[in-house]
Amino acid sequence: MKKNIPPGRGVMTPRLLKFLLCMKLSLFIILFTASQVNASKVFSQTITVSFEQVELRTVLNAIEKKAKIRFLYNYDLSGLSKKMDFSVKNAKVSEALSKLLENSGLRFHDMGNNLIVISPEKSWAAAGNAQQVTVTGLVTDDKNEALPGVSINVKGTSIGTATNESGHFSLNVPSANDTLLFSYIGFAPQEQALAGRTTLNVTLVAVSRNLNDVVVVGYGTQKKQNVTGAIASVPMHEIGDMPVSNVATALQGKIPGVVIQQNSGSPGRTPAIKVRGFGSITAGTSPLIVVDGNIVSASVFGLLDAEEIDKIDVLKDASSAAIYGSRGSNGVIMVTTKKGRSGKTRMNLNVYTGFQQVTKKLDVLSSQEYAEFAKDAANNAYLDNVAGAQISDPNTARPSNFLRYRYPRGDLYAWLNFDDPAKVAALPDHNYQDLIFRTAPIQSYQFSVGGGSENAQYSVSAGYLTQDGIIKKSAMDRYTLRANVAIKAAPKLTIGININPSYIVTQEVRTDGHWADNGIINAALNTMPMAPIYKADGSYSSMAELAAPYNLPGITNPVANITEYNSEFNQTNLLSNAYAEYAFLPNLKYRVSGNANLYQNRRNAYTTSKMPLNQQLPPTAATGSAFSEQGLSWLVNQVLSYNVSFRDVHNIEALVGTESNKVQYQSSNAAGNTFANDIVQTLNAAGQPASVSSQKTENATVSYFARVGYNYKGKYLFNVSVRRDGSSVFGPDNRFGTFPAASVGWRVTEEPFMQKLPVLSELKLRASYGLSGNNSFGNYPYTGNVGTTNYSFYNNVSTGLAISTLSNSALSWELNQQLDLGVDIGLLKNRISLTVDYYERITKDLLLSVNVPTLTGFSSANKNIGRMSNKGFEFGVNSYNLTGAFTWNTSANLSFNRNKVLALGPTGDRILSGSGVGETNVTMIGEPIGSFFGYKQLGIFKDAADLNTNPHDNTTRPGDVKYEDVNGDKIIDARDRTLIGNNQPDFIYGMNNSFSYKNIDLSISIQGTQGGQILNLSRRFFDNLEGGGNNLSIALDRWRSPQNPGNGKVPRANARTTGNNNAVSSRWVEDGSYLRIQNISLGYKLPKSVINRLKLEQVRIYASAQNLYTWTNYTNFNPEVSNYEGALTGGVDYGSYPLARTVTFGINVGF
Repeated sequence: MKKNIPPGRGVMTPRLLKFLLCMKLSLFIILFTASQVNASKVFSQTITVSFEQVELRTVLNAIEKKAKIRFLYNYDLSGLSKKMDFSVKNAKVSEALSKLLENSGLRFHDMGNNLIVISPEKSWAAAGNAQQVTVTGLVTDDKNEALPGVSINVKGTSIGTATNESGHFSLNVPSANDTLLFSYIGFAPQEQALAGRTTLNVTLVAVSRNLNDVVVVGYGTQKKQNVTGAIASVPMHEIGDMPVSNVATALQGKIPGVVIQQNSGSPGRTPAIKVRGFGSITAGTSPLIVVDGNIVSASVFGLLDAEEIDKIDVLKDASSAAIYGSRGSNGVIMVTTKKGRSGKTRMNLNVYTGFQQVTKKLDVLSSQEYAEFAKDAANNAYLDNVAGAQISDPNTARPSNFLRYRYPRGDLYAWLNFDDPAKVAALPDHNYQDLIFRTAPIQSYQFSVGGGSENAQYSVSAGYLTQDGIIKKSAMDRYTLRANVAIKAAPKLTIGININPSYIVTQEVRTDGHWADNGIINAALNTMPMAPIYKADGSYSSMAELAAPYNLPGITNPVANITEYNSEFNQTNLLSNAYAEYAFLPNLKYRVSGNANLYQNRRNAYTTSKMPLNQQLPPTAATGSAFSEQGLSWLVNQVLSYNVSFRDVHNIEALVGTESNKVQYQSSNAAGNTFANDIVQTLNAAGQPASVSSQKTENATVSYFARVGYNYKGKYLFNVSVRRDGSSVFGPDNRFGTFPAASVGWRVTEEPFMQKLPVLSELKLRASYGLSGNNSFGNYPYTGNVGTTNYSFYNNVSTGLAISTLSNSALSWELNQQLDLGVDIGLLKNRISLTVDYYERITKDLLLSVNVPTLTGFSSANKNIGRMSNKGFEFGVNSYNLTGAFTWNTSANLSFNRNKVLALGPTGDRILSGSGVGETNVTMIGEPIGSFFGYKQLGIFKDAADLNTNPHDNTTRPGDVKYEDVNGDKIIDARDRTLIGNNQPDFIYGMNNSFSYKNIDLSISIQGTQGGQILNLSRRFFDNLEGGGNNLSIALDRWRSPQNPGNGKVPRANARTTGNNNAVSSRWVEDGSYLRIQNISLGYKLPKSVINRLKLEQVRIYASAQNLYTWTNYTNFNPEVSNYEGALTGGVDYGSYPLARTVTFGINVGF
């Protein structure tokens, strides 16, 4: 069967009311613009064709192209192979078809929606003579949108029809026991046995199966069958029901070669995105994101609602991304939002509500366990360092020069006694995790309306998402509006506009980092479990009150840190795009578009005077800060495209264009303290300003580009492109860079010798090579920066300006060279499809800092000297396991990437980098970028004999950590630090299974990583065995004596931390592998009989669970965590907002 059919917080807050009024006004304007709907004039068109001795089907193909209509017929019909001479001139389509099919035994039937069915005359006659049954119904996609033009056939016959513009159909069938076949480009085919039914509601599952599908590439589209680069399309039907506040999160595990890392579960937080590994050391490593022509940041992309996205295509190799030149070095994510379609007005409402919970809590010591542990730590420190010391010595006998030799014995509070068993048993016990986490609600409302005529189409949608975070007080409210209209202003002119404003209000809490920096997570895990939350007078208690007499760390009160810190972050964003396209000829078009992204953000934060300090001092004075920023990015491009085909043999697609882009940014930041009270929390009430700063930057780029694609009979494919970029980031002599690329493809299955292999429906070999650049540095790195400094003038300190960095006018682009070899395989009429890619990506001229002679007055300068490689394999498979009444579709992907640093300047010196506690990462030649750096733990010194036979420092005792003597000098010192792991996984994977039966659908998605480590520095504070704060329950397995050595991995408790036990070492490095049930969604469509009574198009009820369960050996909350996401410091966990398990229940209604 030939199918040539193209794809078609609860309450009404004042903010929400204002937002909906704006939506109503926008809707009125666009509806007024697109108010006229014209009837189809297919048969009134005139055509001219002339052929000699060609098959009838060849003539049909020609008419199809000229008249822009679609034919539906069985390819094996005998009449189609009849050879004939045929010629008409300026004939109507109906007249041409009548003449063409005369004496052929075939007839045509207009099904509407520009679809014409060709079938044998006898099948229609037989159908007319039989006792027929009329079957009616509705066909929708898995997003509950009506599908026009779906072909429907009675199995085993040529009787068929197609759905109309609203997705409905009516078909006379010979018997109520027949089986109907439903097929549509881009969707899995489906069989439905009538079994006596005369009404059917059918849901087709979207797939990327047909070679006529198009993918979005730079400045245009391309048929999938003609693609020669590595381009992956996101299966949108797999992400529609995911209850995520950031759409980028839903892409996780869906695209081979793309890493989506949820390093924080904070409401609305954007995950880290990387395509084919790290592409730079000091410049940007994130892919370029293009939304409807706008170049946007990952955070702006995350504001989109998944339901409003039509397509997401990822350009991964140089051939497909080089058209974006300096911006495409890290890959390109092309996002196309939904547009209006001609036909009657369609409306859709999607609402869900649910709850969120923390996915796990850590097992920490109880008050009784902690008391024994803290006592052990103090005694070990005392016995180690004081001659003649006895455990029974009272606190008063222990030296006061190091108070941590002491522990609570009722000398501060009578109830706080670690010696008295009865008092220990009566200690209060708080799990502070229970005091900071909560079950949090989430709600989403999404409404859309669209429609239009042949001359104007429109689409408008509005959304509201309200989400409380799983940590108390954190929350987000998001308001979005999207509207677009396309108008055929003249026969050859089309104009359009897209606008997408959004407004987000986020209530922030300080979750990340060490407790000394008010990190709530670490504070909750580290606070003594018996520490009271409040004092007797109702004010906040602080662990400092317990800690000071024993010189213990005064860990902040996590409850106070949440309650007494107010931070509101407001984000306003506007994406807009306007374009005009003029067709000089049907195959020669000029398009100009202007894009703008305007944003304004502000944050006001205030810490009240009720917040206790982290030491034994009176309450601190209140502090406040205010931050604001605004930016404008505009982009204008002009593209002239030309497509031509010679006798369907030589096919050429070409374009040339120019692009201009400018980015402007400014910000200001101020802080103050000594507020009179907590009533007025703005900076004008501050008694003393603490700091004031501001900045203003801008940069611009101008580009020229061209691309030519050629294919011979759709068999041999060639594509070349070139782009020349000029950027203000670099100096005048190195401002421009040229980035060419080329690719070839061979569709082997189009060769005659492959026709005898019917099982192989598609075999395409691909190869590409190209260059792309990277200019994602700070502005003007080639210039010498000037900064303020103090100097002495007549014995007075004066402030002036001085050069702070060396200039280097030779600085230029980082350059990516990428080779890609790929194969696309389709089996059993593409029922099974497989894509395999191998790539090698060399990044050279990396911008690095190198040492310079001190006589210059500087210690270092920037140069283009580094080199790095990424190599890998990618596998993607899609299979239609079962079709019919019960359908089952599987998609899966697997990706390997190996990163290696190849050069680091003339001396090859390693780069050490740190994150909070000193040097934690190293970048060195021959190893992955940002590998972990520290001591390598061999175990625990079991006893004195073990200690005396192995290298150690002079403070080490039995029970301390045993480190490897890496350099063999019999001394353990900083020179023994070495590689102890890296955060890059061996491979990543994902799989989705979709099932449907009658009105029920089920989708299950899993994803994960294998290999790759995490440097869990959080454990350095709540698992350090010092006894100053609570520890993980693994402390129960610690070394206690040679006779009781524990598990051989956990050292002894020791308040003085001998033996360098808590140095950055492999002790804190853990396996980051995990397997996660990412999402499970279950839906049910109400029967047609119910829908008709309700006068609706469709109703689907569904339930969904996100981050349902994770299998991992990682001991902290989230195996994807990375507080420091830079290339040099990735994979470090320093305390971060955990992920949430989200369960939602929703309803989707079509009008």
